[in-house]
Amino acid sequence: MAREDIRRFWDTSLSDLSKVPLDASVQQVEPEGLIFEGAITTLTHYRVTMSSFEGVRIRAWLSVPVGEVPDRGWPAVMTLPGYGGVMPVPAHIARYGYVTLGLYPRGQAESAAEWSLDHGTKVTYNITDRETYYYRGAYMDCVRGLDLLSSRPEVDPRRLGVWGRSQGGGLTLTTSALDGRVRAAVAELPWPCSFPVGVGITDAPWSELTDYLAQHPGQRDQAMATLEYFDPLSLAERIDCPILVNAATDDEVHPYRTIAPVFEKIPPIKSLIVYPDMEHGGRNDFANHALAWLDRYLR
Repeated sequence: MAREDIRRFWDTSLSDLSKVPLDASVQQVEPEGLIFEGAITTLTHYRVTMSSFEGVRIRAWLSVPVGEVPDRGWPAVMTLPGYGGVMPVPAHIARYGYVTLGLYPRGQAESAAEWSLDHGTKVTYNITDRETYYYRGAYMDCVRGLDLLSSRPEVDPRRLGVWGRSQGGGLTLTTSALDGRVRAAVAELPWPCSFPVGVGITDAPWSELTDYLAQHPGQRDQAMATLEYFDPLSLAERIDCPILVNAATDDEVHPYRTIAPVFEKIPPIKSLIVYPDMEHGGRNDFANHALAWLDRYLR
């Protein structure tokens, strides 16, 4: 596959997204669970609905630190969900002085109320057609999240970060590659990476793809050709922000052998932390590393 073909495909996708008005609804809600002792409110919380690629509506949660907005605005971090689509509101990041946007790409968690898959699963949806493959819209939804943050008067659009785990880590990689506004990124145990390696893995969610191709052997070549456009391996060289990545040698959900080739293609500045004693999951020490990474490059 010519690298130029992939670049043109995503340039066209970004151009098409730019023609869709943001048309955002941002409604303040009560800060349940977002207070310290003494009922001291620390965040203002908003429910967001906006228009994305091909006019699909998506949802998100916006959290803004309480207090006087700095002269140049708050730095901001968009968080992205794992394959299950559900994630907590990222209040812990907002309390460190970041505006946060917890974005749900199309068909995931709250955004499923606006649009949902009519067949298949996310990783197999229209897998033989790159124009309508699920992750084309999902990747553009993440870019649209940055559009929303950039439009907010309390945000400094020159200090935008992205953070996600699992599928959210994969979306972090691709968003950082496709949108130069990302100035710092954290990709935890990113998935999916290196489709030619992952296609034989039998642990979910890779198994959805492995099983589908076993059931439709005649579609394999076209499916793999489609997936090349969406593989972080094909986009990693476009990442131009400092990025922190982690991996776990015992993780067969998102194996190190799928992550390492992508990391190797990312230009510096970058850092990879490998855990020899962790399966698929989070680590408190990595959360501390991640916050320090964002502080270093977004403050």
